[in-house]
Amino acid sequence: MIAATIFCLAAASITTMKSDKRATAAPEGEGYPIARQIQYSFTLQNTSHQVIEKADLWTFAPVKHTAHQRCLKLQSNYPYKLLSDESNNQVLHFIFENLAPYGSRVVTIKADLLVSTTANPILSGPLSLDFNPQKYIESDHPAIKRVAKMLHAPDPLKTIEDVFDWVAGNLRYSGYVGKNRGALFALEHKTGDCTEYAGLFVALCRANDIAARPVGGYVCPQSGILKARNYHNWGEFYEQGTWKLADPQNRVLMQNGSDYIAMRIIHASADDPMDLYNRFRFEGEGLKVRMN
Repeated sequence: MIAATIFCLAAASITTMKSDKRATAAPEGEGYPIARQIQYSFTLQNTSHQVIEKADLWTFAPVKHTAHQRCLKLQSNYPYKLLSDESNNQVLHFIFENLAPYGSRVVTIKADLLVSTTANPILSGPLSLDFNPQKYIESDHPAIKRVAKMLHAPDPLKTIEDVFDWVAGNLRYSGYVGKNRGALFALEHKTGDCTEYAGLFVALCRANDIAARPVGGYVCPQSGILKARNYHNWGEFYEQGTWKLADPQNRVLMQNGSDYIAMRIIHASADDPMDLYNRFRFEGEGLKVRMN
């Protein structure tokens, strides 16, 4: 990951959000006509009677650039370092020194975005990771390969549609489960939450040599405040020069792209500071953190 420090506004927590509006013309906003603003916050609490000399919080900001969104501006009431990677993921790293016994901090983050209902071209193309198996995306497993072969069609888009329909039609929604159980679990048990739906879709696409990737974020059709309970996973596949949306749990295929705010392109990476953490992670003896 490449670290770079960017601006930070020392301001009070913001409690109101701007309404969606058509963005004024700007080169970097071309193709992304809808302005959207999101906000989210975390409470850090020292639960011990001792000073925490160093407390760390890492959390995702919206992905910098996707087929459906551009993140134009980030603000927080505390300074941070911005970490980024080749998938345009953005991680904010906050460091607090000498957090007093039983003391707390509330970190508020605001992001200004431009979004698009239709997919804009992403000509850089997929990474090799987008074709290969990874943890919880067991596209090389014989059971997944058998189903993938059954769903294969001469036209890649028809294959994608058949994979989507099969996953949406054959899995039963289990309700939220905190643990990622993987694509193979979903196939074998025919159940899962949004994570398993997305993972199995991606695995079946990759087993058919179609670039695909899981995405984490929020379904957010208008400006507003993000809540932990609304975190969601879906898939994307690369077709005709861009990444296109597939949300088999909600039966949304190549539609409503502006409703989906991507916070993380989920790739296996040795230098990913978030590892398997979907929304945030923290370090510090006696530290407790929750998303508000």
